[in-house]
Amino acid sequence: MGIKVINVILLIALSACLIHAVAGKPKPRDSSVVEEQSLGPIHDGDMDVKSKAETTTPESRIPGRVSCDFEEANEDAVCQEHCLPKGYTYGICVSHTCSCI
Repeated sequence: MGIKVINVILLIALSACLIHAVAGKPKPRDSSVVEEQSLGPIHDGDMDVKSKAETTTPESRIPGRVSCDFEEANEDAVCQEHCLPKGYTYGICVSHTCSCI
């Protein structure tokens, strides 16, 4: 009876190894070449639309928010004057809006 048990355990272990070897193989990559698409030139009309959208953004601001002059994160005096009286450590200008920290 001991040999049968050992044979069953070996058969299960061998089956598990074979399943792991077959299912665990990495799938082949797609090595097909994708055709490169060239982009056309930027027209002046497209730039005008973009600049109009940027100029309308500060005008359509959220009520109660203080606007500032910087797009990137920067310490601004306007934001400092807005945030310090409220008990915050400092104020920064992010995306033309003051954030208190």
